[in-house]
Amino acid sequence: MSKALEIVTCTETADTFHKLFYEKLDKQRQTIGKLYLDNATLTWNGNAINGKAGISEFLEKLPISHTTVHSVAAQPVMDSSIVIVTTGTVRFASSTEQDFSQTFVLKKTDTKTMKVSFDCFRFLNKIESN
Repeated sequence: MSKALEIVTCTETADTFHKLFYEKLDKQRQTIGKLYLDNATLTWNGNAINGKAGISEFLEKLPISHTTVHSVAAQPVMDSSIVIVTTGTVRFASSTEQDFSQTFVLKKTDTKTMKVSFDCFRFLNKIESN
């Protein structure tokens, strides 16, 4: 595959994946574990959760959410993996809206399927400009 085609494929995968992921997070959280490898790691604001079962349990316990994605960037990396970075805002239950950044590493499991091997979520602090 040419480098140009690899980047286009990567970008298309990121677009499809981020829509699916945040739809599941906001509306079908009980099925979100299907997106992760068995040995995946989630780092949530500095706290590590290991394994698909632990990640599913953690995410399912979060309050109801509404997520708006503002940007998505993707890049192919070693071993036919893809790094996807998203930024946006999320509101959990009745809390105030917060900015976030989330980085995923998707790894091929077969010729057509990719799953999350690493997920890092971080709330962002706003910087006031003078």
